[in-house]
Amino acid sequence: MKVAYYPGCATHGLSKDVDIATKKVAEVLGLELVEVEDWNCCGGGFLDEYDQKAHAALNLRNLSQVEKMGLNKMATPCSVCLQSHRLAVNNYKEDKELRKEVDSRLRSASIEYKGTVDAEHIVWVLVRDVGVEKIKSHVTRPLNQLKVGTYYGCQMLRPEQIMGFESVYKPHSLEDLVSATGATPVRFPMATACCGFPLMGSNPKGGLKLAYNVLSSAKGAGADIMVHPCSLCHLQLDVTQFKVMDEFKTGWTMPTMYITQLLAISFGISPKELGLSKIAMKALEERGIT
Repeated sequence: MKVAYYPGCATHGLSKDVDIATKKVAEVLGLELVEVEDWNCCGGGFLDEYDQKAHAALNLRNLSQVEKMGLNKMATPCSVCLQSHRLAVNNYKEDKELRKEVDSRLRSASIEYKGTVDAEHIVWVLVRDVGVEKIKSHVTRPLNQLKVGTYYGCQMLRPEQIMGFESVYKPHSLEDLVSATGATPVRFPMATACCGFPLMGSNPKGGLKLAYNVLSSAKGAGADIMVHPCSLCHLQLDVTQFKVMDEFKTGWTMPTMYITQLLAISFGISPKELGLSKIAMKALEERGIT
């Protein structure tokens, strides 16, 4: 199966390990990810509020590139990029004035969006197109000893009428994938709350508090580690966790990793190949997973 792949800026930058794991998992599963040619930043989280027309035009340009590639689906590992593209398509379809202006902007750049492609999350592709049973068949190192908190974040699920894959109140895609590895999924109260990443530029203490809320909620529910589905959540909950520990004097850690990193480990791929953080590596080593 061949799918257009939109990594997004974070996944090509500070969250490069998300890209590595996602490609390794896709290779094992026979899923061919073809990176979108000459893709641009989606502007998610800032441009959509500042200039909806420019935001829609940028995102539809990416989707038009996929149409030129002859593919009908674009997968991304970033929840912000996912919501950005799907929001742009929704606004384009629902707002006639916006559509008229966006079409004009695209034409001026010799771009045409035909409406045959929309964005999907890589998790959706894994669950719906590849299938949980096929994923199970590739597990060579069952992670039975792990209790894994499943964190969805705020943008992969919302708004439900635009994202459209599963209920914001009763999501289960991550639980399905975690169960496929042999690990025990752990639900916790803050699983669909914001991680605080958008606040780190304007209100870092507020951003760290939101991250603390998520991490402590997973810890309190008995999770050994936590998985998530977003390149930006990855930066906030993994890379920034030392700041959270320092700010709130936790005395504990909550190892976090991207969902395809957990899958890759269950496929027998060494954690060292995946660029896991020191916190995650230590937690795995303590459980004999190296």
